[in-house]
Amino acid sequence: MQNPYIIGNSICLRPVEVGDAPLIQEWHNDPELRKLAGAPRLVSMLTAEEEDIKNVSKSEDEVYLMIVKKADNKPIGFIRLNGLTSSERIVWLRISIGDKASWGKGYGSDAMRSVLQWLFGEENIHRVELETFATNERALKFFEHIGFKREGVRRQAHFADGQYYDIVCFGLLRGEFK
Repeated sequence: MQNPYIIGNSICLRPVEVGDAPLIQEWHNDPELRKLAGAPRLVSMLTAEEEDIKNVSKSEDEVYLMIVKKADNKPIGFIRLNGLTSSERIVWLRISIGDKASWGKGYGSDAMRSVLQWLFGEENIHRVELETFATNERALKFFEHIGFKREGVRRQAHFADGQYYDIVCFGLLRGEFK
């Protein structure tokens, strides 16, 4: 793998590159993934994905990492982090395994644990937070399995497909990460 940034057991995390834009666009336009991400009507344009990647590469506060399987060097998803330079040392995290054939095989857990180890160990981050929809049972179980704590619910905070959905808020403190 070229340019690995964080190395896990079965995956590596590397910076997302402009050449990754078509694959990210494919994931963002997948109907099932769009619904899980809460953007059922949003259409991702290639130029917008390329521009987003360029903007993140210039940011001191944000990191956009591609999750790549070690075994075959195949990109399977991404992790996006915001708030790396906050004085509170609080980071906002998003993760997506876009390659559905890689679901349920432990790659997401490996990627998440690897990035959390880097954040808490090397970057001295105090807290990582994220959100997911209350209807996404798979994500709810995954985040709790990793060690995130449910901290609250933003009731009916998202409107999609003609109805409102709750958003579940999660947090993980450095001292809680094992």
